[in-house]
Amino acid sequence: MKRIFIFPTIEEAKAFILTEPRDPVFVGGVGMAEIAAATLRAVKAKKPQLVVLAGIAGACDRTLRRGEVVEVVCERIAGIPERYAREYETSGPDLGLPLAAGVTVNRSGDGAAATGGPKSAAEGTGHAAGDAGFAEPHPGFTAGGGAEHAAEGTQRQTPGNARNQPGNIAAPIGFETPDDMERTALATQPGIPDNAGNPAQRPEGSPEDTPQEYLPEVENMEGAAFFAVCDALGVACCQIRAVSNYVGEPFGQWAVEEAVGNLTEKLNQIFESNE
Repeated sequence: MKRIFIFPTIEEAKAFILTEPRDPVFVGGVGMAEIAAATLRAVKAKKPQLVVLAGIAGACDRTLRRGEVVEVVCERIAGIPERYAREYETSGPDLGLPLAAGVTVNRSGDGAAATGGPKSAAEGTGHAAGDAGFAEPHPGFTAGGGAEHAAEGTQRQTPGNARNQPGNIAAPIGFETPDDMERTALATQPGIPDNAGNPAQRPEGSPEDTPQEYLPEVENMEGAAFFAVCDALGVACCQIRAVSNYVGEPFGQWAVEEAVGNLTEKLNQIFESNE
């Protein structure tokens, strides 16, 4: 199978790059806009059958252990009104990892609002340490050596119906069928949200913009955008995350090295045996 790997940062990618994987590795950047653009460029350049997004994440669910590696199979974006909310899902093969629901945030701790937990200790500092943007430099990591591959590009709960089996690319990149356009037009009309439930189906008396129950177990800064772009391009994808911290903890308490080490080990285990 022709694969590519995308990491948000070189800090997350470096250990995996040093194992000399046979598949291309890209460093895409932190946040939804950066990862969307990087995924589009990488898929266009390499035309893979499977795109793997890998990185560290904060845990909203404290039953997850530091360093634990999970497959994030569905995502929502924090702060989107319910009428416009969507659930973005994986389309890759079963990886044999514990499954987790995710929430995509713009700042560390924003996912806490979805679970009623504490907000980030970094709130108000201007830092966005949420995914692996590393608001502070992490000792031992540099942006230089071993990044040759990167230069190519720049259960607990099992979420329901969150895994779609992989298939062939549905359409050439950039091509949209009339049916696709009709579905898109319907999905973007107020009151007809895609995958969010029609307002007419909500319980009587519920506020229009109150999110339906969705309890994410991890937060990150890229997942929803990554799933959305891969779905639009018709390419199978999966997202693998290692828990570096609990949401709300200051950066100094993050177990980054442990998370990156476990992530690298799992990636090699999964994809060496899945050629």
